[in-house]
Amino acid sequence: MNDSTILILITIMIVALIDYVPRAFLLFKKAIINKPSYTKTPQYLLMPTVYGNISYLQNIKFLKKYPGKVLICTSLHETPEFYRELRKVCRKFGFRYTKAALPIVKGRPVKNAYTIYKGALHNFYRLGIKRDTPCILMDADTYATDNVNNLVRTFINSGLDIASLRCEANNPKNIIEVLQAFEYKIAMDNRRMDPWLTSGACNIAKAHVFQHVLSCHSNFFAGGDIEIGKLARVMGYKINHIDFTFYTAVPDTFKSWYMQRIIWFAGGFRHHITNIASYGWHHFFILFYNSLLVYLLLPLRWIELLNFPYTMLFLIILSWVYTYVLIAGKGWKKEYLLLPFYSFIQSMIIIPVAFIRYVKLAWIHRSFGFLKYDLSHTTISSRVVSSILNITSAIFIFFAAYSFTASRVAYWLTNGHLMKALFR
Repeated sequence: MNDSTILILITIMIVALIDYVPRAFLLFKKAIINKPSYTKTPQYLLMPTVYGNISYLQNIKFLKKYPGKVLICTSLHETPEFYRELRKVCRKFGFRYTKAALPIVKGRPVKNAYTIYKGALHNFYRLGIKRDTPCILMDADTYATDNVNNLVRTFINSGLDIASLRCEANNPKNIIEVLQAFEYKIAMDNRRMDPWLTSGACNIAKAHVFQHVLSCHSNFFAGGDIEIGKLARVMGYKINHIDFTFYTAVPDTFKSWYMQRIIWFAGGFRHHITNIASYGWHHFFILFYNSLLVYLLLPLRWIELLNFPYTMLFLIILSWVYTYVLIAGKGWKKEYLLLPFYSFIQSMIIIPVAFIRYVKLAWIHRSFGFLKYDLSHTTISSRVVSSILNITSAIFIFFAAYSFTASRVAYWLTNGHLMKALFR
């Protein structure tokens, strides 16, 4: 094995290790522990969204445990049949519902969970709640087995304004569900270090915090969940992660998983490329990893792989070793042998498709999904410094992508059989 081959393998290993470095920091980062309590039940709202078809409301078994706390959120743009079915459900289980006004683009309502929540919380006093009343925004297929009253008590006692919650896959059975369950667990563990990465399946905040944050929301569906946490952090709200687990339905077929991930990575492109100069320096490791390694170096990854196919074999073995280390003592599953291929599909195949989807969504929304913040709590000097850091960090990432890509392309033009064949 010559020196250049060894250098390539070492470079690949170092880059691959970056995916696991954050877990070392988790030894020092602690989530807020949810503790059972038997004090008076606090006031709060469970706010699932449902629209289009009432059959999407799949967590009634969970919600009916808290009948006086449930406020189902929908839009003003549903069918009469939908509203009849919704009223029937609410009468049967003691729920309330609210119909939210939505923004209109090109004569059509922009209908998604975030625009519905924005409309629902525009005037939270009409919902019969107070400024600091905790609200739990959640999907209509999400539930918890532990007592939500304890979660709310923990949130109130913590003094937080907003918190991310642990969200895991519900009852994984087949291969694609088991792989997602592993992915969810790893992602939720990392929330201890990055609590602002709020999940669309469930998160909790004071009513006025959600109202303020959502008033600045871009209304963009892809990446709209993380946008809530990112806005809250930059806008000065106190945020952390509470170790309380909700379970949510995950795609049960490869096709549905593939389609979901296209949306996820379209949202990732919006956050990490379109908004690369939007406070990425607050969490520079994620900026470096996602903006540079995942998105901007995608062409280079293909160049490296096609010119040096042994890369794939090396990464497969490396992934198995890392996965074994990560789940040490937690039980190995044979499905984990497929994780390298699961990751390959996402990082190499889905991302280009996701970029196309992002462009389509931007056209539909008539918006690129730029993040907008209310910075009235900051001084002019701090805003100037932040602007400089925003621009500087973005330039650094783009320069690093250009430099690394240019150097590797130059190398393969000289040493790569494929590049020589293409450009001779």
